[in-house]
Amino acid sequence: MRSIFKKIYFDYIKEIKKINLKELSKKIDANVKWNGKELILPLFSKLFFVSKEGIKDQFGKIPSHSEIVVLSRYIIGYPSKQISSNKWKHYRDFKDSGPLLDTFKNNVENKIASHFSGNKKALFDCCKAVGGFPYSGEWNYDVSFLFHALPHIPMLLLFNDADEMFPPTCTILFKDSIEYFLDMESVAILGLILTDYLLSQLRSLQFEE
Repeated sequence: MRSIFKKIYFDYIKEIKKINLKELSKKIDANVKWNGKELILPLFSKLFFVSKEGIKDQFGKIPSHSEIVVLSRYIIGYPSKQISSNKWKHYRDFKDSGPLLDTFKNNVENKIASHFSGNKKALFDCCKAVGGFPYSGEWNYDVSFLFHALPHIPMLLLFNDADEMFPPTCTILFKDSIEYFLDMESVAILGLILTDYLLSQLRSLQFEE
C-alpha cells in the first residue's frame, strides 16, 4: 500500500476498534455473520472480514483502497436507528453530490455504457456474476439489474443499447435512504467499485473467447 493509503487505512482501523463489531453484526442484518472474531460483510458478490486488527478479503488479502473506504465508512457511520428506503434517486439528486457529479457520470455511467455498447448479453452475464438480479420494475430498459451493494444499500443499473438515433446509456440509481449510511464520496466510490467489478468480468469473458 502506498504510504498515504496506508495511513488512511490505519486511521479507519483506529475508529473501528472503538466499535462493538459483534453487536453491530446483529444490528445490521440477520445475514451478516460474526465468527467470534470478525464481522463478515458482503460487498456486492464478495465477502470481507472486518476485525479490530484490520480488513481482509475472502483470500486473506488487504482489499483495494476503494473497498476499504466504503467498508470502513459504512461500519463507522452505521445509523443508530432503523432507516426505511422509499424512492429511487439518481446520484445528482442527492445533496452534496455536486463536486463528484462529473466523475460519477464519466467514470461510472458513461464508462459502463461505452464498454458494453452492442453487447447486452455480456452486460447481463457480468451483472449476474457480480451478484446482481434481473429487475422488472417501473422502467423499460434493455438491461435492468438490482444489486445489494451492502446490507440495506440497493443499487439499480439501467442500460439501453445504442440504436440508429441514440448512443448507449447507463443510469445508476440508489434508494433515498443511502445518505443515512454513506457520505456522497463513498456513494460515488460504490459506483466506481461496481464499474471495476463489471469490467473485470468483461475482461474474463473476452479472455475465455
